[in-house]
Amino acid sequence: MFTKLVLALVILSLGFSLAGAEMYKWVDENGVVTFKDTPPPASKKRRKVKVYNDSDFAPAPLAQPQPQPAPRGTTKKIVAPAEPARKEGFSGMVELYVTDWCGYCKKAQAYLKGRGIPYVAYDIEKDGAAHKRYKELGGRGVPLIIIGSNRMNGFSQESLEYYLNSGR
Repeated sequence: MFTKLVLALVILSLGFSLAGAEMYKWVDENGVVTFKDTPPPASKKRRKVKVYNDSDFAPAPLAQPQPQPAPRGTTKKIVAPAEPARKEGFSGMVELYVTDWCGYCKKAQAYLKGRGIPYVAYDIEKDGAAHKRYKELGGRGVPLIIIGSNRMNGFSQESLEYYLNSGR
């Protein structure tokens, strides 16, 4: 009985030690974003490493209230919110290689559209020429994002902002 109790406590304590695990994120020299529970290898040339803890994640923000139309008969003019100001940086066209079913592709497109950044999205499953170019670029997953001479696999808002603001 005593050994079962001790064994149960040991297993329980090991389970709680895993709950506080950290996640590491880094972008390598090719623009590949990697998430792992171990630190990046020393052999990797890295630009930025961010360590995430459970306390880093806040609940989702509440939806912004939408402006209501003016009642009939009033002369009040409703003004749409201004587009967000862009920092000086990349001023060309961003290329996205996407699929219909990819949630991160949709997030990348929504982010670019929300910031007023011009982009072209190529569906690699519906467009043979886009699929060929995707393979030539070394595409392995979607979205594949081309910003000037930089290539980014996957969607990371932080990495995308880095490339857009670097002006290259």
